[in-house]
Amino acid sequence: MITNIRSSHGCKLNRLVGRQLYVSFLIGFFVLSSCTLVLADPKNIVDNPAQIDTPEELRVAQDEPNELSSDDLARELNNPNAPLAKLTIEYKTTAFDGDIPGAENENVNMILFKPVFPFPLTEDGTQNLFIRPVLAYVTEQPIFDSDKGRFKSTSGLGDLGFDVALGQSYDSGLILIGGIQGTLPIGENDLTGDQYRLGPEFIVADINASRVLAAFPAHQWDISGDGPSYSTTTLELFALKFLPGGWTVGIQPVLGYDWEDDQATIPLNLTVRKVVKLGNMPMQLSAGFDYYVEQSDDFGPDFGFKFSITPVVPNFIYGWFQ
Repeated sequence: MITNIRSSHGCKLNRLVGRQLYVSFLIGFFVLSSCTLVLADPKNIVDNPAQIDTPEELRVAQDEPNELSSDDLARELNNPNAPLAKLTIEYKTTAFDGDIPGAENENVNMILFKPVFPFPLTEDGTQNLFIRPVLAYVTEQPIFDSDKGRFKSTSGLGDLGFDVALGQSYDSGLILIGGIQGTLPIGENDLTGDQYRLGPEFIVADINASRVLAAFPAHQWDISGDGPSYSTTTLELFALKFLPGGWTVGIQPVLGYDWEDDQATIPLNLTVRKVVKLGNMPMQLSAGFDYYVEQSDDFGPDFGFKFSITPVVPNFIYGWFQ
């Protein structure tokens, strides 16, 4: 029998209606409380140079992002509530290790496409609605054949991730974002979790002209489907410094905890970014390195690299609604 090593030691559990109602209640409560925080202070009367918060700045960001300076773009592209439209293409490669024979020879490559077209809800751009899909294409995904006792690799389309969130920026530089995120099982063959997943997300950030600090906790449960039970928490941390010339350096690790297998995944991270302009199109180039200090002893990530390019484009989708 061929199994994905991520879930080979999990057991398939029946999903009770009560559990689904409990999950739905948690999500509803979380979204309601998050939206209450976001909407608590819709006014923003101070022109904070670290963020877009005036009608004219919003107009430029929506229609003519190439008019922004490299330093302004660097701040906004690393601001989780920025009303900039952007198209991120990211390449990730991860090497594995573990006690299973051959684990140290395995790796996986992923290409992610992450379009973002915010919907500003106020004339100054401090309150925004985000609907963000994440498309994934995977190559060389290691799959363990427990009958033959060895790995095989497969490639193809992965599951579709998404989130829907509402964000608010405040005069002080405080940013609050609350919403839901989920996974749709559109992946091919062994590259799908074969289940629908849903859960809450929340971001607390503080930004000024020189740096951004943020914490991004999220959780997903399986709510239907045939795959093994899923309950995983992630915590993405931001500590980024803005440097002259459109440079950004810092750390942005994504920690995880699998509640079904009682297993943490903890990387150390280094991230470097640079804003450049090709003609009238500004874009951000990014490179990151992860080294994992905690992972599954049987099979888990050892280290990884990620590279991305993020063109900034006019927000034509928002323009259609205008």
